[in-house]
Amino acid sequence: MQPAPLPAPVQAFAPDFAGRFGRILAGLARLVAAGFLRNPRLVLLIVPLWNRLNRAARRCERLMAHVAAGRLPKPHKPGPSGPRPGGPALPTGRGWLARELGSEGACHASQMQALLAEPAVVELLLIAPTANRIVNPILRMLGIGPFTPRQHPVRAAPAPAPVRPPAPARRPAPPPPGDDAPRCSGFPWHVLLGVPEKPA
Repeated sequence: MQPAPLPAPVQAFAPDFAGRFGRILAGLARLVAAGFLRNPRLVLLIVPLWNRLNRAARRCERLMAHVAAGRLPKPHKPGPSGPRPGGPALPTGRGWLARELGSEGACHASQMQALLAEPAVVELLLIAPTANRIVNPILRMLGIGPFTPRQHPVRAAPAPAPVRPPAPARRPAPPPPGDDAPRCSGFPWHVLLGVPEKPA
């Protein structure tokens, strides 16, 4: 059974998402190099964190290239988690990176949240759910909840309220026979001007 073709707008948007996601990660990597280098407690984390961020950017770029070409790679079983040999393990607490980077880290976290909240990104990641394994570890570092988009049914627009026909215009009573007073819109002038009628 052939998989359903990917929507053309999603294919066209995939490289843009990969570029914007990668730029946010590159900004985080620059902050890590500048901030962690001055902190003896964090300096050993620079290289493994750079590797983690750059690897996530490359994986996202490869995945989005597949989406842009109209095909999705087969999902792979997740490999064993834990520290890679040859370097210290990165912290695993939620939001640890945003806390260590301070206000600039919070700024990048806000950029990531804004990107993932765009309707085009939600649609893209619904179609390519394997991107969650790339995105969610970065979100955890930044203290953002995991990206788990759910497809909500589209609500029908409410029916417009019925238009009530305008009330018929009030027409003045016809003048009595023999009344030749000047009138405007059927009313005598003394009525419109508030002048009492002269006695006959």
